[in-house]
Amino acid sequence: MKKLLQIDKLLKFSRTITFLSLGVTLLSVITCVLYVYYVNKNTKKQNIYVLNEKGQAFSAKIIDDELMYREPEIYSHLNTFHDYFFNLDQFNYKRNLEKALGLIDDSGKNYYLTLLSDGWYNSLKLNNLVQEIDVDSIHIDTEVYPFLSTLYGKTSVYRHGNYKEKKEKTITIHCELYNVARTMENPHGLLISNYNIINHGKE
Repeated sequence: MKKLLQIDKLLKFSRTITFLSLGVTLLSVITCVLYVYYVNKNTKKQNIYVLNEKGQAFSAKIIDDELMYREPEIYSHLNTFHDYFFNLDQFNYKRNLEKALGLIDDSGKNYYLTLLSDGWYNSLKLNNLVQEIDVDSIHIDTEVYPFLSTLYGKTSVYRHGNYKEKKEKTITIHCELYNVARTMENPHGLLISNYNIINHGKE
């Protein structure tokens, strides 16, 4: 009889240990799941990107303030657009303009259509001209959204092989930039809007 009582106690003890083990295991699993969720949630909010020499963005590390990386991307985006939009000759103008117009909204497309209707691109081709832009400075305000920007620079036009007789003009441009989805064609995830050339005159 005593042996039966001892066996019963051992069984009860074993069940208790089993239930405690299962409880501890379950609690550990729940804790791990919650921790992973917390880490992933914060990591997604704090991802930043860095630029390579071509202005393409790549994931880098974790920080709290996204504006620490957004400003250089805005700068690179504006440089990329103006490089495509203004650095033209009879051989590359179609390809460059196509790339440029993917980085700006209808305000840039309307300016392009105005130049097209005025015959500028046809003149560029027929007269063997080269158009270039030299950006002096870009001022960016990231304290407001959409981001405000002002670009100062010079444009020049000359005939192939006749660089010394180039005609230069100063240029000042105001625009805004919106965040959009990143793509292969638009790695910065920005779109230029309200593009306004407020000065394009002689030096």
